[in-house]
Amino acid sequence: MREIERIKESVAKGKISPIYLWYGEDRYLIQEGLKVLKSFYFMKDPSGSGIEVVNANEMTPAEIVELANTMSFFANRLVIVEDVSYFKDGQTNDLEPFFDYFASPNLSTCLLFIAESVHRGRKFYKGLERVGEILEFCAPKRMPDWLAWLQSELKLRGKSMDTKVSSFFLEWAGHHTGVLNQELDKLVVYTGERKTITVEDIKEITTRTLEASVFDLLDAVAVRSSAKALEALEEVLRKEHPLKVLTLMVRQVRLLLGCMALREHGGNVAEAPSALGISPFEAQKLWQQSARLSPTKLVQALKECQNTDLAMKSGGGEPGQLLEMMIVKFCRD
Repeated sequence: MREIERIKESVAKGKISPIYLWYGEDRYLIQEGLKVLKSFYFMKDPSGSGIEVVNANEMTPAEIVELANTMSFFANRLVIVEDVSYFKDGQTNDLEPFFDYFASPNLSTCLLFIAESVHRGRKFYKGLERVGEILEFCAPKRMPDWLAWLQSELKLRGKSMDTKVSSFFLEWAGHHTGVLNQELDKLVVYTGERKTITVEDIKEITTRTLEASVFDLLDAVAVRSSAKALEALEEVLRKEHPLKVLTLMVRQVRLLLGCMALREHGGNVAEAPSALGISPFEAQKLWQQSARLSPTKLVQALKECQNTDLAMKSGGGEPGQLLEMMIVKFCRD
């Protein structure tokens, strides 16, 4: 990702910003960025004594500033402040020590703030932006971006996939950078000296996401194929408890109804991620799937899911069999 490359470039040049703000939902990428940044300080001191990690909820701004200003025997120090939430209303006065520090930071210390989300209009963000560097760590949004990310990761490992195999891998293994990197590492070991990774390799050694299996299940329901639907259900039940599978199915049905409602009101697939709180890739899949199902069938499916849930929790039968009966009914109705 571009953020990691920027950090690598700063480390290579030895030009580390005295103040950073890193944020975003992709915790894996943030951890990868930390590995790169920490490498600069480990080069100076292999013991890591110049690196300190604190929690923003356990220290006051004044205490963090004092820590950043503390002189050390080591030429450079890295102070990492985790779980930052300095973007709420009414916090300005509490954060004054930071604003004073931003005006004159300790150049021998890198003060790194890590947050899940930010508010660009807040004084803390604007003050840090003037003197420091802000990086957003987020997973790719569109399929072309995911494919580009995957090709970059494959190149680092000396492997390759063609476009068709790459698309299959992303559908099969999901869209979480941390999980995908683990699966790629497994594929590297499995394929050995062979450079090209195939669909058969992916099926043989990598873990398919539960969500992908549920998509297959509902695809089979859409064409009323009981055999395929039960086969997909069997695969899902090998991975998870029936109650969790039912919970995922309820979520999927509700999202499909959400896509239908959005379409009926003149919306499009580009609006689905923000409207439904899902990823762009999942939105694309759901949008296509919702076009193959009727609202009546989905509403009925939701009612059947609720009835099955009640039966499971009240001892109305073996959970796996209850799910099978529900799926057969979906395909029949």
